[in-house]
Amino acid sequence: MKHLLLLWGALLFSLATYSQMLFSENLTMTIDSTKTLQGNLMPILDFKTEKADVFTLKNTANLNLLLNRNRVINLINKFEFSTYGKMLIVSGGYLHLEYRYLLDHAFEVYPYAESQWAESRGMNHKISAGLQSRYRLINTKSSLMFAAVGLFFEYEKWQHPAPDANTPEHAYSRSIKTHLSLSYKLQLTEKWTLTTTGIYQTRPDSTFNKPRYGGAADLTYNITPTVGIVGTYRLIYDTDPIVPVRKDYNTMEVALNISF
Repeated sequence: MKHLLLLWGALLFSLATYSQMLFSENLTMTIDSTKTLQGNLMPILDFKTEKADVFTLKNTANLNLLLNRNRVINLINKFEFSTYGKMLIVSGGYLHLEYRYLLDHAFEVYPYAESQWAESRGMNHKISAGLQSRYRLINTKSSLMFAAVGLFFEYEKWQHPAPDANTPEHAYSRSIKTHLSLSYKLQLTEKWTLTTTGIYQTRPDSTFNKPRYGGAADLTYNITPTVGIVGTYRLIYDTDPIVPVRKDYNTMEVALNISF
């Protein structure tokens, strides 16, 4: 059993992928109208031998419920649990919920809400909600491109890395922001798929002042039509963080991907 866990740990090496942006556009699925429920799972197992055995289970789930052929409830969540000896620790995760309404074959609108918690970078939790629209620009056998624009409210609670007598322990941010993104999915070969997203977020009253940028790339190798291995890269660049942390944040992850 230990050798199996070590093998999983070597194969599915990962770093946390949640911080300020969830890149839900990269997880948007092409809806199959013949299925009421569809989605995918990305389980990750990690095992370490420290003072006590540390076993970590991470799972990202992307579920889509089709309603009346032109409405979709999309739920994306990630949970991370660790055991340190006999102690169970909930390490972090996020929850994203959106209601996709297809107005025509290429245009949809969707209200959404999301929450993140226990971020190792220093963000204790974040809550946001808003309304976005998505327009499909390209739809061919090998390529899919769509643009999204939206408006959302964001609340963040951050912990100062080095609080002192003159600095409070936490910093808070409440703001309304605009969201612009462009996503492109390319079927490289029968087995390989590349998905990329670029994001630009800022306050409506300061379009080019103190924005937040994001970039994502997912490379998937499909072992079978329902099982594959996916490698992901995420970049967030916040030009004006509310606490003194690095402006850029980079993460990578390799995981098993199970579709249904």
